[in-house]
Amino acid sequence: MVQQKQQTPGRPRSEASHQAILQATIDVLKQQGYRATTIEAIAAEAGVGKKTIYRWWSSKAEVALEALTTHSNTHVPFLDTGSLQSDLLSYFERSFESLRGESGMLLRGIVAEALLDPAFAATFQRVFIVPRRASLVELLQRAQARGELTAETNIEVLADMIFGAKWYRFLLYPAPLDTTFAQEIVALVSRHRA
Repeated sequence: MVQQKQQTPGRPRSEASHQAILQATIDVLKQQGYRATTIEAIAAEAGVGKKTIYRWWSSKAEVALEALTTHSNTHVPFLDTGSLQSDLLSYFERSFESLRGESGMLLRGIVAEALLDPAFAATFQRVFIVPRRASLVELLQRAQARGELTAETNIEVLADMIFGAKWYRFLLYPAPLDTTFAQEIVALVSRHRA
């Protein structure tokens, strides 16, 4: 969850309003894109005042980040199927599908914001990137414990290579995020099998 501003004395935060704002943020971002989205539009969609949003988040970037993080946690989980190959293929299938759709458009806007704002970049890394990388490392460690990766495999570097390939294609290189690419990554990872 994004670190939010310290609440001032007064009414406690309503969980219903919180969820309405997160859903409204996703809806408005999908309709308008990140750049055109405003706090005013989010507030109108959620049926709350702008002050409510600013009481809990300091910027459009922070509310968008929490909304996207919550959405991604639900739609792109790291499953434990008991097999490295199945775990990775499942992850890539869900992740690539999400990135090819509206979530990818939203994430590009947030990444652009992070490139322009160093303070927000640190929040983005802490809230979005680091937990996902940690989940991938955990997935690889489980595979190593099952004997699916050699004991000598540097899990940290392997995680960076897997994420690097995904992020490179997502943000910079005009090649598809598809099943073929996922299978090629899994085949490369499988070369480290015990």
